[in-house]
Amino acid sequence: MPPLEPNSVLLVGNAYHGVLAAVRALRAAGHAPWLAVHESRTYAGFSRTRAGTVSVPNPEYDSEGFVRKLADAAVRLSVAAVLPSTDTHFLTLAGREADFAGITLGTPSRERVVRAMDKETLVKIATTVGLQIPPTTKVVSWDSKAISTFGFPAIVKPLRSRVQNPDGTISTYSAHYVSDGQIEQVLDSLGGREGLVQPYIPGALISVAGVSWEGELVCALHQASIRIWPVPVGGSAYAETIAPDAKLEQGVGRLLRSIGWSGLFHVQFIRNSRGEHFLIDINPRIYGTLALASAAGLNLPQIWVDLLLGRQPDIGDYRIGMNFRHEEKDAQALARLLLTSGGRQHALLGLLPRRRTTHAIFSLHDPMPLLTSMAKLTRLENQKDKGPFGDRPEA
Repeated sequence: MPPLEPNSVLLVGNAYHGVLAAVRALRAAGHAPWLAVHESRTYAGFSRTRAGTVSVPNPEYDSEGFVRKLADAAVRLSVAAVLPSTDTHFLTLAGREADFAGITLGTPSRERVVRAMDKETLVKIATTVGLQIPPTTKVVSWDSKAISTFGFPAIVKPLRSRVQNPDGTISTYSAHYVSDGQIEQVLDSLGGREGLVQPYIPGALISVAGVSWEGELVCALHQASIRIWPVPVGGSAYAETIAPDAKLEQGVGRLLRSIGWSGLFHVQFIRNSRGEHFLIDINPRIYGTLALASAAGLNLPQIWVDLLLGRQPDIGDYRIGMNFRHEEKDAQALARLLLTSGGRQHALLGLLPRRRTTHAIFSLHDPMPLLTSMAKLTRLENQKDKGPFGDRPEA
């Protein structure tokens, strides 16, 4: 069978580095990836691997304008598929296939999108499919005593991190690591005046990522975070691929089947000192350590596009022991280690270059995105980041 011609695809981007990994992966697979963004100076916007950039309104404030401009661009560029990258994109685009004149839209049904992003539903599903979750109770914002159910520190999560309002705008709510003195501040931030509270469980951040199609697990990669930032509940600053855990992967498969998800996914766990895995979140979208999967031999964006276009994807095994470094986060994580008792040696070892390491931003073949990173590093002290409990697009 002759090789298929490359396709132009339109990826809805954001300011985070996971989109940069997706653009690079799509180009590596022979596609011409166009980028649709509502903001300037993004990592992917500087990448030489993109075919070009189109401007669209911010879907959080102008959903109809966003859909209209995105659909016009998709038709004008004759793309084969439109790919969302964030929860907001999925919520805005689900059910809008008619606006795209027959162009494949990479969103499952609205029901499945809402289901995948509902944290209360996730807790219920996890229990039924045999995945362990932290003890959880539901709280309302006027019940401050309920937050102390499990003691402190605790994790307080909104029922949904993205909520589409009647006027089409989208509100964003974040989870929080809570100490005793932060209760009132966290209660005020709960969307819909309700949320979930769980005990903080110390341990290693473990993830299972891959592609699902119509609820069936197509491929999966397992990874562990060696360093996170910020501490104690940050995202991956340095991570590595690890051997598959068959039992954990089967549980993830049952979870995805219950949701009926189609597309990329990233499921996060905390592994405690006894080796138990506690499900903490699912990111049904492009995620922060996507570059690690590509480096390990699983081009997840390409597999997703193949399935969207009705093709049989070429899937092999991933390489164990591949490493990922987020330059910005790891610089901060290592700096903190240098100042902690017993952490100096670990920090100095972490500064050494390591073979088989891919980077979130830097690439010899695509150096320009590093300009955005350098600008960001100059103002890191004025910024706050959130990790897997924070529901940021780059979890």
